[in-house]
Amino acid sequence: MTDSVEDFYLSTAERTFAAARRVSGNLHVARDATHDAYVVMLDRWAERMNCSLADNQRYVIGIAVKKVADWYRAHGRFVALPEDDDPPAVDHSYDDVLDQLSLCKEVRRFLEDRPVVSRTVGILYFLEDFPQAEIAEIIGIDASTVRTHVYRLRKQLRPMVERISKLDERR
Repeated sequence: MTDSVEDFYLSTAERTFAAARRVSGNLHVARDATHDAYVVMLDRWAERMNCSLADNQRYVIGIAVKKVADWYRAHGRFVALPEDDDPPAVDHSYDDVLDQLSLCKEVRRFLEDRPVVSRTVGILYFLEDFPQAEIAEIIGIDASTVRTHVYRLRKQLRPMVERISKLDERR
């Protein structure tokens, strides 16, 4: 639970923007979607103020992602993911950090070529750790459709992960 909407914004805006930017691949679309998501949250703060910080964070990220998807549906455009958008890695050891960043970069490159719904599912599921049911609610599709997207994406990603694992074994 957060004391005020301002405290909530200050503690969550960076991650919300990062998620919107990953999905959109466009700085301006991500900024607008993040702004719009916090406007919605401000309107609903009285109902949501007693929810946990994590629940509200997921809620506002969901709104931002919906706003990005709405923008793409309205404009019919698709943008490559930005190169500087790799998430920070927890520093267990130098090699582990490099492995995590290289795998994340490969996954991002793979996802940027997917259609917007598949890309959104992949980013929310693989990079943001959203549960499938919540992704379905955010995007407005059936949970079974999300499961299908995750299954297909995982199947397509498996060779990439195996290749990186083999490289790690050779060290």
